[in-house]
Amino acid sequence: MNYTNSEIIKLIEEGDLKAYKSLFSEYFNSLVQFASGYVFDKEVTKDLVQDVFIYLWENHSQLKIKNLKSYLYTAVKNKCLHYINHLNVRDKHKVFIVNNYLELHDDAIDYDPELIKQIKAVLEALPKEMKRVFKAKYFYDLTVPEIAEDLSISPNTVKTHLKRAKAALRDKLFI
Repeated sequence: MNYTNSEIIKLIEEGDLKAYKSLFSEYFNSLVQFASGYVFDKEVTKDLVQDVFIYLWENHSQLKIKNLKSYLYTAVKNKCLHYINHLNVRDKHKVFIVNNYLELHDDAIDYDPELIKQIKAVLEALPKEMKRVFKAKYFYDLTVPEIAEDLSISPNTVKTHLKRAKAALRDKLFI
């Protein structure tokens, strides 16, 4: 690109497609690399960067950009942070469903049938003793000392089983 910052901004504001393509070619790969520092999925980072360029093109006449490089990197950073926030909200929703499933343990929960199916599969895949401890705690609402006494194991073993069962749920459901 043989334009100065102010020239390229002016050309893009005027809707010059050649200048826009030149800008895209110059910055796309470095912006994808930058975005991968926030989002660790290469395809997602490409989509996020493309979204920024699409926004730039669709709104070229309304934007008042002073420094193009700064604008692009800030826009990509904000896009990444928004994406991460969306993931966190989605994961919190899954945690809410899992917690409700564990507390209520009935099939009347009509949140996400696929997630409920996944929860059941993960619970069924737990080792026998761990599954017994987990069900005693969350399905029958027993305390750690009660479970330890009922199963003739130490309270620390109960805690270890619970911790590992929760980790298994977290690993399998929130990848």
